[in-house]
Amino acid sequence: MKTRLLTRISGMTLASLLTLTGLVVLGFRPAARAEGGGIEGTWLGAVKIVTCPPALYEVITTFESMSTYMRGGTLIEGGAPPPPAISHSAGHGIWERTGGHTFRSFIRFHHFNANGSLVGIVEVTGHAHLIKGDNLETPDVIEPYYLSSKGNTNRITNIDPVDGTVIDVTEGCSEATSRPILFED
Repeated sequence: MKTRLLTRISGMTLASLLTLTGLVVLGFRPAARAEGGGIEGTWLGAVKIVTCPPALYEVITTFESMSTYMRGGTLIEGGAPPPPAISHSAGHGIWERTGGHTFRSFIRFHHFNANGSLVGIVEVTGHAHLIKGDNLETPDVIEPYYLSSKGNTNRITNIDPVDGTVIDVTEGCSEATSRPILFED
């Protein structure tokens, strides 16, 4: 009886130690990591809504965003809501590796008016490249690597807040540059 109790306690102790070790290894990593070409972590982005080819390149508007790429292909993003929305949901989506340092993503946001009614849905398909080295577009921040995303496609569905019908659908283009959030050592 005593031997069996000690075996159970030892087994439980071992299981607890392995669980804590796993939490330390998984939970206390740098916020973003790119070694080996991975993009898991949180990134600060500068997004540009641009004219689509073959039109002459023009930046329509810019805003900041924050994206979190999670292991297994889940993506969460936040950015500025466009008019007539006054708020929007976090963007939820998916991502996958398409090459050694290239990735594809899809994300969807819901936009709401002052009454909380749905007024729009934004869907973005992105194509990012992980680039080793400092981004020349951000001279005030030294980065070991960054994401450059060009040729993104946007689909904006405007919705009547009263009856929920689709008013119109607009296709567009965007690009973004993102830097990782890292611990300063």
